[in-house]
This record gives sequence, C-alpha cells and structure tokens, in this order.
Amino acid sequence: MSKGKDKKQKKTEKKNEQKELKKLQKLKVSIPQLLISIKSMSALLKAGIAISETIETLSDQSSDESLNKIYQYINKRIDSGSTLAEAMQPFPKVFSETIVSVVRAGEEGGSLEKNLIFIANTIKKEYELKRKLKGAIIYPVIIIGLTVTEFVGMIFLILPKLEDLFSSFPNIPPFTMFVMNTAQYIRTNWMLILGVLVVIIIFITVFSRTKLGKHFTSWLALNFPILKKLFISDILSSFSRTLSVLLMSGIPLSKSLEITVSTTGNYIYSKILKEVHANAQKGQKLSTSFAKYENYFGKSFIKMVNVGETSGTLEESLMYLHEYYSDDVEEISSNIVTFVEPLLLIFVGLIIGLLGVTILLPMYQLMGSINA
Repeated sequence: MSKGKDKKQKKTEKKNEQKELKKLQKLKVSIPQLLISIKSMSALLKAGIAISETIETLSDQSSDESLNKIYQYINKRIDSGSTLAEAMQPFPKVFSETIVSVVRAGEEGGSLEKNLIFIANTIKKEYELKRKLKGAIIYPVIIIGLTVTEFVGMIFLILPKLEDLFSSFPNIPPFTMFVMNTAQYIRTNWMLILGVLVVIIIFITVFSRTKLGKHFTSWLALNFPILKKLFISDILSSFSRTLSVLLMSGIPLSKSLEITVSTTGNYIYSKILKEVHANAQKGQKLSTSFAKYENYFGKSFIKMVNVGETSGTLEESLMYLHEYYSDDVEEISSNIVTFVEPLLLIFVGLIIGLLGVTILLPMYQLMGSINA
C-alpha cells in the first residue's frame, strides 16, 4: 500500500515539476541582469565556492525576479546531480545553445570560470550590437508612426469640421474635393479598412513563419536599400563571434559550426553555413567553402579566415572579424540615422504641406471670388 502511495506521490511531484518548468520557460529576463549574474558566477567559482552554493547565492541576488526563479530551479537540478550545462539547457531563451555548449566545455575541461567570462563578454557585445541595430531602425519607425497618428487625427477630428465650412463655398478646388471625399470614405468604412489591415498583418505573420516566408524575409533583409549592408555586417559579426568563442572554449570545429548554424537567424546564411559545415566534415577548409559564396562573405572575410586556418590562429582571426564588423554596424547605424533624419523631415513636411494646401486653397479661392 505504501509503495503505491510513493509511486503516486512521485508522479504528482514530477507533474508539478513539469508545470513549474513550463511556467519558467515562458519568463523573460533582463539581459544586463543576466550579464551581471554570469560575471558574479565566474567570480564566486574563482574564489573556490562550490557550484551549488554559487547558484544558491545567485538565486536571490538579482533585481530581476524571473532570473532569480530560473536560478532557483537550476539550483534544484544541480542538487539532484545534474551538471550546470544540463540544468541550463531547458531555458534556451535565456541560455542559448552557444552558452550551454561553452559551459559544458568548461565543466569538462576544468575551465568553467574562464569560459563564463567568454560568455559574459559575448552577451555584452551581442546586447550592445542589438541596441545599435534597433537604434538605427526604431527612429524612422517612431517618426512614421507619429505622422500616421497625425494623419488619422486630421481625418477623424479636423477635416469633418472643415467639410461643413467648405460646403458653403461656391467653388471647391478639385484637390480639396479629392482629399475630403477620401477622408469621408475612410471615416465611413474604417471598420472594413481596419479589418483588411488586420487580415494583412495576420497573413504576413503566418507567411513569415513558413519556409517560403523565411526565405523571402531573409532575401529582403539582404537586398533592402540602405539597410542591407547593416544586416550583412550584423550577421557576419555575430557568426564570427559565436564561432570564435566556441573554438576558444575547446569545442571541435565541426561541433562549433553546427551550433553556430543553429544560432544564425537569416535563412539564406543558415542554408549556406549548413553547406560549409557539411564540407568541413569532409575535411574542406572553411575559406574554400566561403569562397563559393563571395557575394555573401566578401574577399576580406574569406582572406582573414584563410590566414587564420593557415597560421593556426582561426579563433583570433574570427574575433578580429567580429570587432571589424561590429564597428561597421555601429558606423552604419549612426550614418543611417544621420541620412534618414532629413528625409523623414521632408516626408513630414510634405504631409503637413499637402494638408495645409487642402485647407488654405479653398479659402484663397473664396477670397479671390469676393475681391473680384
């Protein structure tokens, strides 16, 4: 009877643990707080504190409660006999495959503290790079969003009042009539227009998750005017950094490439890198594989990889490439904001100008007819 109760209790405990894990896997954590916690982990381990005690300390140290809960779960797993890498693995949104692999290599090679510093530097550089990338894109989005809001306000709030005024004028200019009729159509059919926009957004979202959609969005990113160089530099910077960190951690080239491919977001580059990985498994040099796709990697990138392979300093060459392309991303981001700012001001000016013409033209025409 007691055995049956024990089995039932174990099943209940396992079920509760799975529920807890599912809840924790949905949590989002602060990247700066994650960075601080990994640096702290390295420092505590270097001071000779046991891994279980280190994780226990981290589990109530962060100001991010979500991160604390994840570390509490990791601590339970370690107390149950799991390694740190195994305990981190269920949280791919927080601890990517790259982080888990570098931690595993550190645990197996006795260099966990050193590898954690690698991870901290990688997270920091990736976070800074993403901020630069978002900064280059978010400014135009905010300006366009404000312009659209202003336009909608004119259609629903200002133009209806002017319609009553203009209806008393003897002759309304054709352009003003066109704007008024368009605004009236939008106000009358706004639910239909909104419904169509929602359907289009849902279609784009679903389509972007399909194989064809991923290929199209990846192609668009690599061919979009002004932004294409920014996206390519970001991909090459991320690829170089990830592969370099994995190789420095002592992970074999083939496995490092496999992990790097899985972390590459662009579908086209991911496909190319899978082929590079397959060729590397057959013994082909990386630079030889990259040379087949010169348009995607460039001569300088291929040459640096070749120099690294020839001299036996591939990790250093890749880290140099990461620094070069991350600087490129920063410079392009700054240039894009500088270049786009006047264009957006012109765009906003044109919208305001057209609205001004719409309102003032009939008034001038009326004044002309009175004077005549």
